[in-house]
Amino acid sequence: MLLEDRVCVVSGAGPGLGRQVALLAAAQGADVVLAARRRAVLEEVAREVEKLGRTAVVVPTDITDAGQCAALVERTLEAFGRVDALVNNAYTEDVFKTFRRVELDEWRRLTEVNLFGPLQVTKAFVPQMIEQGAGSIVFVNSMIVRKPMAQQGGYAVSKGGLLAAARVLAKELGRFRIRVNSVLPGWMWGPQVEMYVQATAEQRGVSEDEVLAELTADIPLGRIPTDRDVAGAVVFLASDLAAAVTGHALDANGGEVFS
Repeated sequence: MLLEDRVCVVSGAGPGLGRQVALLAAAQGADVVLAARRRAVLEEVAREVEKLGRTAVVVPTDITDAGQCAALVERTLEAFGRVDALVNNAYTEDVFKTFRRVELDEWRRLTEVNLFGPLQVTKAFVPQMIEQGAGSIVFVNSMIVRKPMAQQGGYAVSKGGLLAAARVLAKELGRFRIRVNSVLPGWMWGPQVEMYVQATAEQRGVSEDEVLAELTADIPLGRIPTDRDVAGAVVFLASDLAAAVTGHALDANGGEVFS
């Protein structure tokens, strides 16, 4: 039980990685606070958490809204009185345009959600962690900061800023026994990638296996890691097994990129 009787807050706790982090944290003994914009999705995950014998609290939250982030903290403390781990998983996708074609306001919006959103949530929780004298913060980042992709410049820029911010926070908050780390997934087998593979195969008139073969060609493990695999890396960094780890960016991409 890596997180026995701990309290873990997960933003972006909807389908995919957020759900898997919440379920794995619960399976490892944590009570979980679930934050995302859609209540119905959160309630579905909450029911799964409760089947594992842990408590789940649902708090619909827009991470770009300071007031809603403050309410998330308030509800967490009201329910549990503390917070041991904060997993910043909420994000928005790129607009998939080249730099020459994109309006910079579109990149600003990506940065508002992917950089300032997680920082807004973190800033709201840090005073409580300082008061406790301990805490773990995990930012879910992306392999794109290691391996830029065409037409995803805005996403790469926003995640690059988040990686730098995580390192700054690790420096500043370490003296309060607050650890700050990042997990960098690459291709991750879950609902979104499944849809991508299906759509790409249909568009090109090839089999899904052919698309998968192309995606895994540069992955030494020979497969796309699942969102459950990546959740394991997140829970590890949130746990005391990583007690000596802060300021680290853990690549969880099957070996496609080595840092």
